[in-house]
Amino acid sequence: MPGVNPSLQRSSKKVCIIGVGISGLRAAGLLTAEGFEVTILEARHRIGGRIHQSSGFGLPIDLGASWIHGTEGNPMVRLAEKTRPTIMACGAVHSICDSSGVWLSSDMARQYYDEVWEILGRATDKSHQEAQSLPDFAKMMDFFRQEAEKRRLHAKQPDTCEALLVQIVEMWGAFMGSECETQGLKNLWLDADVEGDNLFMASTYKDIVNDLWLQVSEHVALQLGCEVTGVVNHGTDGLYVEAADGFRSAFDDVIVTAPLGWLKRNENAFSPPLPSRISTAIRSLGYGNLDRVFIKFPEAFWNAQVSDTNGFHERTPPETQTPAFPIESLFLRPEYAADTNPAKWRQEIISFSGLPEPFCQPVIMFFVYGQWRRHVTGLVRGMAQESPEYHKILDDTFRPYYSKLPNYDPDSLKCKPVALMSTDWQGDQFAGFGSFTNLPTGSGDCLEHFQALREGMGEDRGIWFAGEHTSPPGGLGTVTGAYWSGEVAAKKVGGRYNLTIEV
Repeated sequence: MPGVNPSLQRSSKKVCIIGVGISGLRAAGLLTAEGFEVTILEARHRIGGRIHQSSGFGLPIDLGASWIHGTEGNPMVRLAEKTRPTIMACGAVHSICDSSGVWLSSDMARQYYDEVWEILGRATDKSHQEAQSLPDFAKMMDFFRQEAEKRRLHAKQPDTCEALLVQIVEMWGAFMGSECETQGLKNLWLDADVEGDNLFMASTYKDIVNDLWLQVSEHVALQLGCEVTGVVNHGTDGLYVEAADGFRSAFDDVIVTAPLGWLKRNENAFSPPLPSRISTAIRSLGYGNLDRVFIKFPEAFWNAQVSDTNGFHERTPPETQTPAFPIESLFLRPEYAADTNPAKWRQEIISFSGLPEPFCQPVIMFFVYGQWRRHVTGLVRGMAQESPEYHKILDDTFRPYYSKLPNYDPDSLKCKPVALMSTDWQGDQFAGFGSFTNLPTGSGDCLEHFQALREGMGEDRGIWFAGEHTSPPGGLGTVTGAYWSGEVAAKKVGGRYNLTIEV
């Protein structure tokens, strides 16, 4: 194999990678290229981890990760250029339905949305500059409300201005997988994404994952359906990995890419116990939950555009080939869904009808997170997706919002769902019963936590960690972060044997 290190060929080092998601695949690619003998153990019966697709609606749909967050210096962009998936840049949201069910004009929506991100930028700057002095209990939302109150002084409609800013920022909860009120200010700067547009993977992440797998498939030993239950090293007995199916083997190094949520519930898998710095990091960092509800219609009845001046929707002219209804829309604290949403949890949707051909389809995707997610997934967990009860519960829950879309007619068959599907990462033990890492109040110094996880126990015990929860700054909670973390772990394994691994 090209690039193999001769010394390692003569005395090959055995590395076990736990998990075959993005971080595991990246680490495996770098290590096998340098002659390491790599075994990958994966609890699921597939590759990809929290990247997974379904073709239940016809065209493939990402059930997990579906974005490239930022473009500047992002390796996912380079991989996309190689595999050439269909992607779509998503800029500022200018489609917002207010709490009474009335759509803001696109100009007004864009103005407030931009203001929200400007304030979030100020919060991030303050977090970075004052991280050492900010109290651990300081909330990001307290800072945001203070800034919103200042801006009302210069607004023509002060109450409306302040209310809209505070309600729109709640969309940030989808980025965290938790309510904004839970997130801290002290560590906010660690969650800043790389610069550039957010890109939606219209054709899904499948090709990128498959490409990474093809690069290593002939050079690794992969065992699917192999649930690791123990990582054991005592004195001179060596380092062993044990699994529920009876697998037990010795390795020189182990890279654990299991999600943070799994680590929180399985610290006892490590023997001897994890050192306090790593245990503290695992327990202190937050783990959010983000799911999706997909609703398919006979046709995209909502294909319309928001008037730039009037705040209502106009039917798209027949000669227009591309649907003008925005890809992304927000529904602010709905006061019109008391029966199914008395807590007024906000909604966010992606309209698949606006995706490029051939991936456009009459599907609306709702993001659900935090308490709203626990409520929704709890309603249908365990039910057959094809059952009338499953269909009715989800339809009743989300009709208040899709009925606000343009051209909706309750008596028209084209406005009645033909299929519904809810993901349930919260109920997935191998996803750690959640989705990705976040930074709540009370987390302590998260910079130290991430450094502890990246350092692992490699020098002493040959155990390393990878995954989005160990990402360098700019990648927390993202596919990019997982990819970077695989590089970091592979470099550290190489360094243990005085080998420099280039990326």
